[in-house]
Amino acid sequence: MALWGLPFAGGVLAGATASALLTRWLEGRQTINRHVEDYGRHWGDRPSVHAGALHYVALGDSAAQGVGATAVTRGYVPRVADRLREATGREVLVTNLSVSGATSDDVVRDQLPQFAALNFAPDLITLDIGGNDVIYPGHNAATFERSLDLILAALPEGSFVADVPWFMVPVLAGQSQRMSVLAAALVERHGHHLVPLHRTSRETGVLGYHRHTAGDFFHPNDRGYEGWAEAFWGTIVASGRVELLRSDD
Repeated sequence: MALWGLPFAGGVLAGATASALLTRWLEGRQTINRHVEDYGRHWGDRPSVHAGALHYVALGDSAAQGVGATAVTRGYVPRVADRLREATGREVLVTNLSVSGATSDDVVRDQLPQFAALNFAPDLITLDIGGNDVIYPGHNAATFERSLDLILAALPEGSFVADVPWFMVPVLAGQSQRMSVLAAALVERHGHHLVPLHRTSRETGVLGYHRHTAGDFFHPNDRGYEGWAEAFWGTIVASGRVELLRSDD
């Protein structure tokens, strides 16, 4: 092969790789859009409250909806509910107030009023929020801190609150790191339990990042949600909440 052919071949290979990635992303976005609609409809059917069951309330964004997983049951919220059911031997009813695309401002405006209107006292509350605050224009660490402070003041003490997932892109990684530090301080101040999603997602590393994300390179996939469920469940168990709920039966 002539020397000039080497950069040409490299350019062709790079072009083919970029084209494959673009195709995967476009297909991934189509799948994500279907998830947003289908999973939102699934969680819109709220369970009937009855005595003897444990009531789990989830707040947050598309991650709490399970968007990116191959099935709505493979998101972290159903996984946590399943583990709680197995650990306590009790029925677990999930009320999922999360909304795909939500920012911390949206939780304050839309989800907190729904939470306040619930006609039961939740046995378990989880929250993940902040990923969209990292990427949406008009949001920054200061706006996130303001809204998260309002959210955590409104939730019952002892709720399980995640910090902000890690992003592979350096600029976004820095923003998520700053927001996670703020989240940790607010969680402690309000007497909640911190779920270390930032550390969990960052530990996948740059090379492992795409093995834990869906085709849009943003939402977790099944493997990613398993890691999220582990982070939430580990924090829940360490808090002693599982033993408390088991003994309340």
